[in-house]
Order: sequence, then C-alpha cells, then structure tokens
Amino acid sequence: MAAIVELLETTDGAGRETVLNAVRSDTLGVEIADKAPVVAVDQRRLKGIEWLVERYVNELGNREVIAVSGPTDTGMVADIRPGSRWMLTRRIVRIAVALRSGGYAVFEPRGEISRRFFGVPAGYWLAVLGSLVGIAALFAVWREARPLKELSRAVTRFSGDGTPVVITPRGAPELKRLIEATNRMQERIATLLQGRTVLLGAVSHDLKTYITRLKLRTEMISDPDQQARAERDLDDMTVLIDDALAVARGGSEQVRTGVVDLGEVLGTLCADHPNVELELPGNTLTLMGDEVALRRLFTNLIDNALRYGAKAPKVTAGAIGGRVRVLIDDDGPGIPVAERALVFEPFYRREPSRSRETGGSGLGLAIAKQIVELHNGSITLGDSPRGGLRVIVELPMRAERASTQPLRRSA
Repeated sequence: MAAIVELLETTDGAGRETVLNAVRSDTLGVEIADKAPVVAVDQRRLKGIEWLVERYVNELGNREVIAVSGPTDTGMVADIRPGSRWMLTRRIVRIAVALRSGGYAVFEPRGEISRRFFGVPAGYWLAVLGSLVGIAALFAVWREARPLKELSRAVTRFSGDGTPVVITPRGAPELKRLIEATNRMQERIATLLQGRTVLLGAVSHDLKTYITRLKLRTEMISDPDQQARAERDLDDMTVLIDDALAVARGGSEQVRTGVVDLGEVLGTLCADHPNVELELPGNTLTLMGDEVALRRLFTNLIDNALRYGAKAPKVTAGAIGGRVRVLIDDDGPGIPVAERALVFEPFYRREPSRSRETGGSGLGLAIAKQIVELHNGSITLGDSPRGGLRVIVELPMRAERASTQPLRRSA
C-alpha cells in the first residue's frame, strides 16, 4: 500500500488510471476517492489495522489513514464480537490513505491480510497453546501439592498421638527426600517417646516403693507429732511425684475417650466441698473425653480456688456455641496479667501467696492445661467479679440438641 501511494503521488492525473489498472488484482482493489470514506452505522473503525498501515505510509510523511469494516459477509476480517460465528463470518475492510495532492487512495483487500493455519489466525493458535501450557502447569502444581497435603495430614496426626504415619515418597526429588526425612524423624521421635514412657514408669514404681517403705518405718517413730509430720511429707512427696510424672508424660498420654456428663462430674466434686457454690444449666452437659482426667482437671482448679480465696468459690457451667464453658471464680489475690501465661509453665510458683508452704508445687495449672489440650479445649485466666481470679475452661460439646432452659442453682 505504501508503494502504491508513493507511485500515485509521483504520477500525474492522466497516468494514475494506468497505475490503478496495473496494481489491481483478484486479491486487492484500488481506487481514488475525492473524500474520506464515511463510517456508517453498521461499520466500525479498525484501529489496529490503521496503526499497522501508518507504520509504513508515514515513511512518506504523516498522513491520515482510515480503516473501516463493512457489513458484507465476504472479505478478510473475522468478526469476533459476542454472538458472531467468528470462525466463519468475514467482513469487507476498506483502507483509505490520504494523498498529498488531495483525495484518498482506497484499498480493498480481497484475500487474507494475516497468515492463517487451518483457517484460523495464528494468534488464536498461540492462545490455544498458552491455554494448554497453563492447564499443564496447573496439573503439575496439583500433582506436586497432593504429596504435600498428605504430608501435612500425617504430621498433624503424628503430633496428636505420637504414632508414626508412614508416607509413600512421591513427587519431585526434593519432595521425596523431605517425605523420607519426615518418616525417619517420626520413627526416631516415636522411639524416644516409648523410651521415655518406660523410664517414667520405672521411676514412678521405684520411687513409690521407697516411699511405701518409709511410711512403714514412720510407724516406729515414738513421737506422735514427728510421726504425723513425716507421714505428711511422704504424702506431699507422692503428690509431687505424681504431678511431675503427669507433666512429663504430656501430650503422649492417651485419652480414654467416653461419654462424660460434665454436670455430674462437677456436682460430685462440689459435693465433697460443701462450701463451693455450683451453678449448672437445666440441660445435660455431655462431651467426649476421659472422665478421670477431667475430674483431676477440675479438682486442681477447685482446690486452687479454695486454697487462695477467703470465701467460698463459685463454679458456673453452661453451653455456648457447641462448647461447654466452665467458670471458676474466687476472691483471692488473683494473678497479674503479665504472669497469666507463665503460671501454666511447670514448676512456676508465685511468691509468697502461692509458694510451696501453702501446698503449691507449681504443677497444678500445667497439668490442667495439658488435660484441656488433650480434649481439644482451651483454658484462660481473667479477672473475677468477686475480685480474685477467674479460670475459664472451654471444651467441645458432644453433638446434641441445644437447650435454652434456665440455670439451676445448688450449693
């Protein structure tokens, strides 16, 4: 087109018709118009083609280029508008280039402007190829993500009960090595846990044997006061050993799961302490858990409230959002906010009110936290309306129909 425009501009009026006859062909129509083509309502400007043609004809100087698409179903421009059959529908395109001498050279291509493969422009094949590459990439990512998900589930199960979960290595070489290393790590940790359990059992058995012997020997002490003190020391030593072993077992201890009526458990514990105020809901608070462990949990918490409070503590239980919530309020000195996370650490004791002389070993709250976590619950500390400490225990409730009955109160 640029060459024809240059040829027309260097030819006088009489020779232009000869030039037009020479350049016309079955694939290209050329004519000279006095005015620029008018873009009708059923036509549209083709900005991309205008920009492409300008790159060539502007070498001859800046000039106007107008490209329009006509309504006729013949020609070479694919209609890609919504609803059109772009693979089959073609429209005429006319390209007008302004001449310096006036008028416009109007070109009407009758063939293909761009190359096509199997009747489709090359750009569409590139899009198809890109889509296939994208699908292949997604499949590769999905294929590599499956072993990672399996590894994540296995590690989660292993951290819950300490039983190794062997994973079949597959995927990329780096991923296979990671899975193999994780399998070996699980085996080593499981062996260490088993050895620790055996060691703890042996220590517990041997220490309690010596304590039992010492208790028998205290009977030979003639002074009743010294005998009572010795027996009390041995009892305290037994409790300390039991608490220390419970903390050492930690998350490796298995929960003997069963249906537990938490209201009944709290009622029994509070019955042993007549000065504890108990408030229960009208419905049954059932959950899946270890009744022995739960009794120990709330025994520790109620004993703490009794030990450090001046008046009778209050225990309130209820169901909130599929979880059982138990509140234990006392009027004791409480625990500062900065120390509320530390008191759950083993052997941490606050001085002087929670020292060993008052009966605390620094293990009660640590044991309580472990029991709560074994039951997939939570335990937090807050301020009690009574001026002391509030302990908040939340445990997953067994799936039952919720009840909105009023609370019943007992002392």
